[in-house]
Order: sequence, then structure tokens, then C-alpha cells
Amino acid sequence: MDGLEADAAVETEYDVLHAIVRRRRSTRRFLPTPVPRPLVEKVLEVARLSPSAANSQPWEFVVVTDVEMRQRIARASVSLFHDARKKDPTFEWNISVQPFLYQAPVLIIILGDRRLLPSYPSVLRGNVLLRQSLAICAYGLQLAAASLGLGTAWGTLQGGPGEVEIRRLLGVPEHFTIDHLVPLGYADEVEGSRAAALWAARERGHVRRPLEGIVHWERFDPSKSRSSEEVEQFIWSATVTRVSKKGAAPH
Repeated sequence: MDGLEADAAVETEYDVLHAIVRRRRSTRRFLPTPVPRPLVEKVLEVARLSPSAANSQPWEFVVVTDVEMRQRIARASVSLFHDARKKDPTFEWNISVQPFLYQAPVLIIILGDRRLLPSYPSVLRGNVLLRQSLAICAYGLQLAAASLGLGTAWGTLQGGPGEVEIRRLLGVPEHFTIDHLVPLGYADEVEGSRAAALWAARERGHVRRPLEGIVHWERFDPSKSRSSEEVEQFIWSATVTRVSKKGAAPH
């Protein structure tokens, strides 16, 4: 392969990757259509190959297809919502995927092995490196799913009674964190396009900041720096979790 052919091949691979990244969306409504096990294993194979701090590879996966167990996990994952709505009333809780985890025919729980913390530099926060590694793994999983025409979302746990209950349900040992709950399946495009609770995701979820506004060559460019007011405006006009101050109706 000569130089031109090599450049063309690289460009083609880039185009494919770019298209997959652009196509990936957080799916919050799923069809009950089963996902063949070979496809699930392909998704997990890509996740397995993800980079990690110190090459620690802290992830393990619990794959749940049983309907009743998926429902139990979904109920456990929303156990904090009642109090959370009171403490944070302007957060758009309706956008959360946790109540709909049971819809996906496959639920992948990503665990992190805390016994690997000694592999990280003692001068850094090992718990952060562990969770960063798991996040990279989850994103690789999502890209693999998108390449196969499958939808995913990213449900997180940060301790609390929900994690305790899911740990009990799945028999997960204490030395594992339960960080991410990833539903996997075929997107219900009809329900996703009409569910009132998902209007912010439909209108805002595809929007990304332009490259020229976030890249600084050689040194930070103050002319590109956003003011605190601009950042606040971005939060309330572009994110899917803060859509209307003080619970006001969206316009």
C-alpha cells in the first residue's frame, strides 16, 4: 500500500468512526425486541478492549435479560428520586433513563473492582482513576452498540439504597463498585418522538459546541473564554437536565 492508499484508508476509517459517534444517542425508550446474544458479546468485546489507568482493566459485566430482574433493578435505581426531587426541584428528573431501564431487553451492569486501586499512583486519587476507566469502558460499549444499530443510555449510581439493593439482587461482592447501568436494545423511535418528558432530549441532545470555540492552540485564548453568565445561559438553554428555572414551563 503506497502513501496515497494509506491516507485514503485512514480517511475512510475516520469517516466511519465519525459517523458512528454522530449517530450515537442516549435512548430512553426501547422496543421489546430481543437482542441476539452474539451482538451483545460483540458490544462487550469492544468494551473489554477499552483503555484504563495502569491497564488495570477494573471492569466486569453483569448481563441481565430476565424481565422480572430488570424491573427490580429499575425500581431500585429510582429509589432516591422522591427525595431528590424535593432537594433539587429544577433538575429535569423526567429525562432520567432509570425508570425505563426495564424496557430494554438487555441490561448491562458495569462493575469496578476496588481491589485494583493499588495499581494507581499513590499521589493521585485512585477512586477517580477507577471511575474514569469505567466511564471510558461504558463509552466504548455505547459506540459498539451504535455501530450495530442498537441503542443505549447511561444510568449512573453513586451509592445509596439503590446500589445496596441492586448489589443484593445480583449478588455482587462488596469489593466491586456498581457504577453504570447500561440498557441495550432497539430504540422505540415512535414513543421516543412523542413522549412529552423527552422534549429537551429531542431538541437539545444532538447539539454540540463548535470546534473553533473550544480549541486553544499553544496557549489558552482568553477571547474564547465564556463569562459565568454565558455558562449559566448555556446550562439553561442547551443541557437536557436544566430546562426551566424554578419549575417554570418550557417555552
